[in-house]
Amino acid sequence: MKFTNSLLAFASSLSLTSATPLLSPRAANQSLPAKTIFQFNETGTWFENLSVRPNGDLVLTTLTPSAQVWTLKAPYSANPQIGLVHTFQDGKPGLVGIAETKPDVFVVIAAEFAGAGNAVPGTFAIYEIAFKGNDVTTRKVIDFPEAKLANGVATVPRCGNTSVVLIGDSFAGSLWRLDTGTGKYESVLAVAEMTAPAGGALPIGINGLKVHAGFVYWGNSATATIYRARIDKKGYPVANATVEVVAALNSNFVDDFAFDAQGMLWAATNGDNKVDIIRPDGAFETVVGGATLDTVGGDSAVAFGRTSADRNTVYVSTSGVLPGNRTEPAKIVAINRAGFR
Repeated sequence: MKFTNSLLAFASSLSLTSATPLLSPRAANQSLPAKTIFQFNETGTWFENLSVRPNGDLVLTTLTPSAQVWTLKAPYSANPQIGLVHTFQDGKPGLVGIAETKPDVFVVIAAEFAGAGNAVPGTFAIYEIAFKGNDVTTRKVIDFPEAKLANGVATVPRCGNTSVVLIGDSFAGSLWRLDTGTGKYESVLAVAEMTAPAGGALPIGINGLKVHAGFVYWGNSATATIYRARIDKKGYPVANATVEVVAALNSNFVDDFAFDAQGMLWAATNGDNKVDIIRPDGAFETVVGGATLDTVGGDSAVAFGRTSADRNTVYVSTSGVLPGNRTEPAKIVAINRAGFR
């Protein structure tokens, strides 16, 4: 596939500003109800990411012990049923990001991993998973050997007749653009705010990724900071755009995140074992969990219910890693946000 860096020429002109004046974190004055709705039986399992089908079923990716896509049917019901959708057998034992490109069509990122976060160079590939009734089809979109740690993926909405996604490379500190129809991809942005600080304990830079209201948002895991930059309708960064700070969390890590209908951002902090919300004014607070709590221990991603039965539910996937170097089987937690203000 053709690989270009033509759009990196303006990257050095990007400057760091704040999207809104940053406020002190609010006191944790809300603790929302949360319950586990599914959990594997075995430790060593790791849900890395999740998305939601139009019918409300969850689509889940596993990083360990193998590269699998699962579906949790009717997660709002009294007894949700888990089902295995696909197991990748071609040397891709781990899955990371997932995003819906069109109704019931999802892209997933796969690679060989020597350990959690320790990807084998040159092994990345992008696949498409399509649901149609009771049938599921899988196709490889591209091999992605240039990626060092392709991680978060986000769809660019209403991008003509094609499905375009943006992909964050956590180790390279860069952003890729992929047309899933043609398979053409290119590096479109690389800025300091996407990289982990030199010599830091956590080498993971850009991680969670979302496109929202004309901006691409990303979390830098190493600095626990969320940034954004304006993009055009085709998913390309706007020339001379500034990189804006959305929030610098009071945390050691930030993983995946999602926006609710009010424009608030709900973020998983993984090793800090909590879910934070970030308001449009930049204020943030913890609404579930905490450093020493198991409720959402090792939370890796969040997503919102899409049906009338779960419109006030936030679903959280976990890695199975708990405070105090303990482990448990990976699980899915449902947060009731009906009383959130």
